[in-house]
Amino acid sequence: MSYALINKLTAKPGQRDRVAQILIESGKLFDDNAACIFSMVSESAQDANVLWVTDLWASREEHEAALKQPELRPFVAEALPLLEGMPEQIEVRPVGGKGFPQ
Repeated sequence: MSYALINKLTAKPGQRDRVAQILIESGKLFDDNAACIFSMVSESAQDANVLWVTDLWASREEHEAALKQPELRPFVAEALPLLEGMPEQIEVRPVGGKGFPQ
């Protein structure tokens, strides 16, 4: 079963662009991972400090395994001090739509 998350990250003032760069760069670690079906980093149109990250994975287990990659740790260590608290995660259940694997 697919696993999807919507993540809200609130950057410290003036740090949103840097956090977005870190997220995009760290996401490249999953480019060759077929279990990562979709990943998108978006800026909030309403809040100059907020980023949204939307992920679709083949399974929760594949997602959890990917997050354990040691290559990801430097990106996390760089991004966390630039955030106002920890990211908020909303787990959603995809049911269909354009680009969604049937």
